[in-house]
Amino acid sequence: MPRQYSDKRFTLGEPLASKLKDFCAANYDCSALKVIREALEEHINRRLESHDMRRRFTEARNRRLAQEDNVVSLAEGKE
Repeated sequence: MPRQYSDKRFTLGEPLASKLKDFCAANYDCSALKVIREALEEHINRRLESHDMRRRFTEARNRRLAQEDNVVSLAEGKE
């Protein structure tokens, strides 16, 4: 039996949650995460066929990659 997709950041709602569960079962009991990853990759690639969307995507990606890493240092305990 495939594992249920249980990431609490996403609430798929019905009927999408049930469709995903049934699709996973029909797709050789693959994981929901695999289906979501494949669907997202396909969707993004299809949308990036639009010149305007690809330009905005590239700009957003470049802005994100140009940001400095904001690593938080943990304070050492008091002695």
